[in-house]
Amino acid sequence: MPKSKFYGNLNGQLIDYSVKQRADLFQDRGLAYGHGLFESILLYNAELPLLERHLLRLCRDAHKLGIPIQFERVEQYLKQLVEVLESDAVGKGVLKIIVTAGVGGRGYQSPEVTDPSIICLYSPVPEDMDRQRGEGIAVRYSEHRLPYNSALAGIKHLNRLDQVLARREWDCADYQDGLMFTDANQLIESISANVFLKNASGDWLTPRLDVAGVSGVMRSLLLEEIFPACQIPVAVVEVSSGELALCQELFVCNSIRGLVAVTSVHNSQNKPVKSLPIGEQTLMLRSKLVEKYPHYQ
Repeated sequence: MPKSKFYGNLNGQLIDYSVKQRADLFQDRGLAYGHGLFESILLYNAELPLLERHLLRLCRDAHKLGIPIQFERVEQYLKQLVEVLESDAVGKGVLKIIVTAGVGGRGYQSPEVTDPSIICLYSPVPEDMDRQRGEGIAVRYSEHRLPYNSALAGIKHLNRLDQVLARREWDCADYQDGLMFTDANQLIESISANVFLKNASGDWLTPRLDVAGVSGVMRSLLLEEIFPACQIPVAVVEVSSGELALCQELFVCNSIRGLVAVTSVHNSQNKPVKSLPIGEQTLMLRSKLVEKYPHYQ
């Protein structure tokens, strides 16, 4: 099978891994300290749904990390990559933007003038994405616990070691994601998505993210547009593992997969906790999402 063509750019220039680029990458603060953040954006029919939401979050959170970036500059680099993909008849996939604090500074100290690196990369969509959307997924509880960090909570920063450690806990195909908790057994998110559930009382909840977790673009879209359009109330609250175990409906969401129902939950010892139907309101929410954003059908 022929090797896949590599697509990517660094600060708007196609990556050719020249000696100079390799030297800069090796000294980059993103590589050295995780000083940066990223976005994953769905490419569908050469369109980038939710692009404005992605870039607004990126610019807002980059400012919190002391990385000066401009909305228009990142948008320009993305469009350059999309044009290259279109010329090769590639209209579907995932674009990843990685923004780092660039090269420089002594030790942990940032340089006086930060010149960020902006990397845009392409990859194909996950092979099982359509099946997951249609059939739902199985998840398990992660043993690894998310630490409290209110300064970084919500930011999709480059330090994803908690997710890496959680994903190392299983190597079979039985589960498609893992649910992550704090030491106080508060549900925060899944390894690669945000979580919504309908509790035993019939109320829809999604976990607060003020001490840990990533404030996802799809999560904000559901809270601000999709739940209100379906006239379904939803609350952002602390969610305990006990409440999760009694829930009636459960789904995960992110900007690539959209809304994916959870049909089976197992604990960290791989024992079943519960089975769930793809509930009526989950289907209603997914239908409204697809109606407004056909890219997620």
